[in-house]
Amino acid sequence: MGKKKKLDPNLIIAIGVLLASFAALFVYVQQASIMSEQTQILLEQSKSSAWPNLSIQMNRSVINSEVNRFDIHISNRGPGPAIIEKSQISYMGKSIRNWNELYDLLEVPDTIRGHSNDILYDKVIRPYEDWSLIDWTNNKQLMGYIYKNADKISIKICYKSVYNDSWQVERNGFKNNLEKNIRVKTKQCQLDGPIIFEE
Repeated sequence: MGKKKKLDPNLIIAIGVLLASFAALFVYVQQASIMSEQTQILLEQSKSSAWPNLSIQMNRSVINSEVNRFDIHISNRGPGPAIIEKSQISYMGKSIRNWNELYDLLEVPDTIRGHSNDILYDKVIRPYEDWSLIDWTNNKQLMGYIYKNADKISIKICYKSVYNDSWQVERNGFKNNLEKNIRVKTKQCQLDGPIIFEE
């Protein structure tokens, strides 16, 4: 009868070490995957706590069929600041560069032109801030021209968060508060038309 070969103890130890190494590698890969997922979740939570939420609003007051107050403002109801990238304002689909171009389209007499406004481009709107885009309240004659045609005015704004997440908000019409804001998340600002609002 042939002799049984004995297994070399060193070989058994080497196989054991090899199996233990594979097991450790498997555990490490699993841990790394879990840590990566947790990091992604934490990043998304951080981003969501800094998301801005812009809307384009208007104030109006009508007494005895006469407009006594009319202004357009931007509201940020999100927990993070909104960084304005670009904006487009149009009247009956025609984009304008500034408010005077709107007055030209409405054929507003030069003698009654005048308003209070601020520059929107590159503006940072803080969390829970209401920021005045334009106010015609102190110019009753001009306000009448604007309000009569307010349903034909459209505003689009591209904005981003401090994490460079981008959105676009749009409102068509400013005659009453039935006009809703349309907000979409975008990969980048999509207002690439030839005329960007500058004032």
